[in-house]
Amino acid sequence: MALCEHHNWIGGAWRAAEGERYYVRRTQSAETERGEFETLDHRWPEASADDVRSAVEAAAVSAQRWLARPREQRWSELYELAAALSREVDVAAIADDFGLEPHEYAPHAAEHELRLFEGLELYRDGPSSQGVSAFGAHWSDGAAALLARVAPRLIAGETVVVWADSRAPHAAEALARGLETSTFPSGVVNVLHGASREGRDALLGTPGLAAVRWKAPQSDLESLAERFRARLHAGWEFWRCANASVVVCERDNLDEVCAELVERAFSRGATLSGQHPGQVARVLCHQRLYSRLCEQLRRRLGADPDLERPVPALDDDLERHVLECWAQGMDEGATPIFGEPPTARERSRAEGVGGLVFVNVDPSGALCRSSRPAPVLSLVRVASDEEGRELRARLDLGPRWWPDSLPT
Repeated sequence: MALCEHHNWIGGAWRAAEGERYYVRRTQSAETERGEFETLDHRWPEASADDVRSAVEAAAVSAQRWLARPREQRWSELYELAAALSREVDVAAIADDFGLEPHEYAPHAAEHELRLFEGLELYRDGPSSQGVSAFGAHWSDGAAALLARVAPRLIAGETVVVWADSRAPHAAEALARGLETSTFPSGVVNVLHGASREGRDALLGTPGLAAVRWKAPQSDLESLAERFRARLHAGWEFWRCANASVVVCERDNLDEVCAELVERAFSRGATLSGQHPGQVARVLCHQRLYSRLCEQLRRRLGADPDLERPVPALDDDLERHVLECWAQGMDEGATPIFGEPPTARERSRAEGVGGLVFVNVDPSGALCRSSRPAPVLSLVRVASDEEGRELRARLDLGPRWWPDSLPT
């Protein structure tokens, strides 16, 4: 077994966590010189409050110097950083964080990179802002998508501290490696790792942050908003990881619809077996197509190889959530046509959580209203195409969430 050490990126240098604290993630099998494969233990730093202070201080020291640069220069340096990131990103390592093969994750990486460079063009002009901002990475970001989230604030003139997602830390490390190999000024971007709440809470509780931008499921955001209610201000932005609905209209081609539903609800590469934000969780189907859709979808699901090997659960409570969905479906009179509850058989956590499909789902019930991405698909009958579109507008929450106590 091989050991791979990782560090925080603070003030333009790699630093071990204070007290040499770390957490271990066992992920990929690395090929040795003899052509054999061995397991890698990745030791990631467990950032403490002291590490947070060091990162915030490094960002604060760099703030005036960074803001003093012309906006066009800041934009050019971000573009160079994006180019360095595209060279440094280790697609295989990030894919392994998710339990995917590199070829399964490669389309994600390519799409994120394309959106990054397209997005940078939108930020050439705009107002300036100053101060230190905190960003919470989410495992769904990927390396390029994480930089795309941070870029607008950097181009505006802010410096940032990024808190990596411990479930997929290689994406944030790729950003740090891009910083190391580019000419981007030190201290402007700092990257911290940690699997516990201590460091994260120290960062969110830092006085005087210009902005906080955090991405998570709504229940997690609600918990953070309550915990840090005294510090909330208009610079806080919460981005919700939510699922989505598809409307099946009377004239739609059911073969095409079923292929899209399986891809967007359960596929390994596209949705990480139903866990990715934007996963299709509800099908709002015209009543004249409903029975045929249910039958064709069931046949396609039974033949899809991705359903037989779901990726590992990225959220610790995914199994509990899917089990709750099963109970809700049973209580609300829905009928399962595919899958079984997670506790129905013995399995290891690494096997992931299999998909569930319910028909005759109550559009006003808890199962249909659940917003958390999970490998659960609800088929809802609607009387018309217009009713389906109106129902989708009510059920799909969108990415942005504002707690009641946060001024808009």
